[in-house]
Amino acid sequence: MKLIGLLGGVGWKTTATYYRMLNERMQKEFGAPHTARVLLHSASSSAIISSREEGDRVRQAAVHAEAALSLKDGGADFIVIASNAIHEFADHIAKASGLDLLHIADATGAAIKRDGFRNVALLGTRATMEADFYQERLGKTYGVSVTTPDQAERAEVDRIIFEELGHGVMSSGSRMYLAGLISAMCKRGAEAVVLGCSELTSLVPTDSGMPHVYDTTRLHAASAVQRALGNKLHV
Repeated sequence: MKLIGLLGGVGWKTTATYYRMLNERMQKEFGAPHTARVLLHSASSSAIISSREEGDRVRQAAVHAEAALSLKDGGADFIVIASNAIHEFADHIAKASGLDLLHIADATGAAIKRDGFRNVALLGTRATMEADFYQERLGKTYGVSVTTPDQAERAEVDRIIFEELGHGVMSSGSRMYLAGLISAMCKRGAEAVVLGCSELTSLVPTDSGMPHVYDTTRLHAASAVQRALGNKLHV
């Protein structure tokens, strides 16, 4: 079994979610005694957040590159970034480490293509929704177009994530807002919804009865186990 290099630290709760899901996937396939082989580098959240707030992309990229290099030095076979937003630096991280990087948009795109959808709505932090890595990768590789909420809607989803969900607050008002937003996005042509933030799954469960919902964190973790086992599983 290959050693998964988990690059975390952007938010320790999200990193912990990845670790849990990696092991849950292993135990689902092979039983309770089995666990995933994981090497974790938890980068400094304060350094990442401060460089992001200052608009210092060079410093932010350097923090992730240092983490990636440590994973390579530790013997990781490939890298999994435990964050949607940090995939903005995926190419830099892969180049800096010299390791293959399992991209979250590939794990998501493969599932969307398998299900036959061509148009999806993307929800996540403002950084994720306003970056282009989902749009470019899903469009070029999987033939899937990606739409995002308008500026005011992006700001509200971002607020819900950072001011509520990040502190363990799950309000009925925010749940209703997200349900209404998903309905509106579907009326605008989206056939399915991509949850590009692990915190959102607590307010938008994948079995909610809404149009098909893709939990990118769970798909990414399942794909990582699949890669670690030599692609012997179907995600």
